[in-house]
Amino acid sequence: MHVVSNPEWIKDVLVTHQSNFTKSRMLQRARVLLGDGLLTSEGEFHKRQRRLVQPAFHRDRLAGYAQAMVECAANCREEWRADAIVDVAREMNRLTLSVVARTLFSADVSEEADEIRAALSVVLELFETVLMPFSEWLEKLPLPSVRRFERARDRLDQTIYRMIAERRKSGEDKGDLLSMLLFAQDEDDSGGMSDKQVRDEALTLFLAGHETTANALTWAWYLLSQNPHAETQLHEELDRVLDGRLPSLDDLPQLRYTEMVFAESMRLYPPAWAIGRMAIEDYRIGEYTIPKGSILLMSPYVVHRDPRWFPEPGRFDPLRFVPETAALRPKFSYFPFGGGARVCIGERFAWMEGVLLLATLAQRWRLRLDPAQVVDTKALITLRPKYGMRMSIVRYRDDHRA
Repeated sequence: MHVVSNPEWIKDVLVTHQSNFTKSRMLQRARVLLGDGLLTSEGEFHKRQRRLVQPAFHRDRLAGYAQAMVECAANCREEWRADAIVDVAREMNRLTLSVVARTLFSADVSEEADEIRAALSVVLELFETVLMPFSEWLEKLPLPSVRRFERARDRLDQTIYRMIAERRKSGEDKGDLLSMLLFAQDEDDSGGMSDKQVRDEALTLFLAGHETTANALTWAWYLLSQNPHAETQLHEELDRVLDGRLPSLDDLPQLRYTEMVFAESMRLYPPAWAIGRMAIEDYRIGEYTIPKGSILLMSPYVVHRDPRWFPEPGRFDPLRFVPETAALRPKFSYFPFGGGARVCIGERFAWMEGVLLLATLAQRWRLRLDPAQVVDTKALITLRPKYGMRMSIVRYRDDHRA
């Protein structure tokens, strides 16, 4: 395994010479959970599936998604109570789960949210076992860890297959991702997707579409609580732009500081903290020859903290993302969504979701870190807070007057 941290070399691997590489072992082994979804598939099959899924993220659909996002966030903020202490990691997971269920699957999974999150936690925590040498054989043994992984995967499948069955039975085209997958017909394909193919894509987006944004938002709340000046600037922008009303898609161009807060949070704590590629043939990087079969690991967590691109890298400063400043940095000095043909298909969706949810919740509330909370990272497939994120809820106006 070789760690690549030079932005130009990262660009070569992910973009210029991307055909020289396949997914790394981690995502190859992820097939035990995700099947042949967009994250794990390769070659022509991946291109075909991406072509079928892409319309769900076109610009003309974003307005409907934005409205659903804000409604979900508004419901969440109504449930919060002043002076209550909550695990913000859990709260953000519940919120983003409801968003992805509504926007991509036109479903309400609020009653199942805790079960789904628990199943996802088990899957992620046991994924290290799946990556162990000889795990292909270990997973065939009746080990307790293997059985827990299988039960958690089956619980996630239960939700996805139920939504597929209900939609096939109704035959209704709701114009969401699930309908697109069920009714998709590729120009060179005489038939549509099987339930298994629909399941693989739906589960991939169901998990990737909420786990990553939930983590990004959790870290954003933590960083705002530790940086009062940035928090004050955020609230000043929300007061000025929104004047008390809920945000909408049309407000995004004016919510520039809110977007920069989200960007800076993903700089310090990128949800997808590492991207791996396997060399198909020997590959030359500068003076080094990488033997075929080797893994090239590119870590946004590492590169985003390089003082050459981000002076005082440990300091939280949203103004690093003022366009004029950002333009001076190499393109792949900041790459929270990857790059090249396999760049995250939901990148625009995630930016919109992060800004709108942060704006809607921050209009009414501030969050203060529980003094007893230990903050540390847990690098699984995504970068989670290791011990959750217990924070107290403070009403914004009361805190502002004080």
